[in-house]
Amino acid sequence: MSEKILLLNGSPRGKKSNTLLAADALIEGIRGVTGYGVTTLETNSLKVSPCRGCFGCWDVTPGQCVIRDDMQTVYEAAAAAEIIVVSFPVYFFGMPGPVKTVTDRMIPMMRAYDGGPVLHRVRPAMQGKRFLFVSTCGFHTTKGIYEPLQAQLKAIFEEHLPPLVTIPQAELMQVPQMKEIVDHRLERVKSYGMQFAKGETDDALLAEIASPLILERAYHRLVSIMRPNT
Repeated sequence: MSEKILLLNGSPRGKKSNTLLAADALIEGIRGVTGYGVTTLETNSLKVSPCRGCFGCWDVTPGQCVIRDDMQTVYEAAAAAEIIVVSFPVYFFGMPGPVKTVTDRMIPMMRAYDGGPVLHRVRPAMQGKRFLFVSTCGFHTTKGIYEPLQAQLKAIFEEHLPPLVTIPQAELMQVPQMKEIVDHRLERVKSYGMQFAKGETDDALLAEIASPLILERAYHRLVSIMRPNT
């Protein structure tokens, strides 16, 4: 089976990530339709230097970054994939640092601005790729939390803005007493993955997935018990 899904796990918690639970459910839905295999890369395990802003990938070696590090693995995996799932938590209104570093280093996959209406057109190696973002946060709601990230994704992808699957109250996702509620939410995430694989989209389902797992007051009470010193 060819590995046509690339999962970039951007959580500092690695395999213990709450967001990874959602990403796994999403990919399970995609695989149920496509039968694709999955390549997983952990951004925290990659040795990736920040972009230098030298634009050598545009002027000196078009399409190739002048920095030689683990980004070469990301470039190769992205070129081989048909679907790229980017998974990370939101701690402070945006991508975690390692994910942003990898994102900045994807600029060789884009063409230089040519004066047209689109700022950066993708190079042939990335044409036709389908992106899907999934994220959890510890806030009691997603409202007011994801707008900065959505603005950044819109700037990057422009008219090809990918879906963003979000779940609040992530502190509950590995609490045994919450298993039934969390499992139901992950089933809805899986359903969205199946829809995505079929080329469909359901904004109502995304809104349902993004809704709080429990009431705000109950959530704050539980979190204060789990983390009494915060």
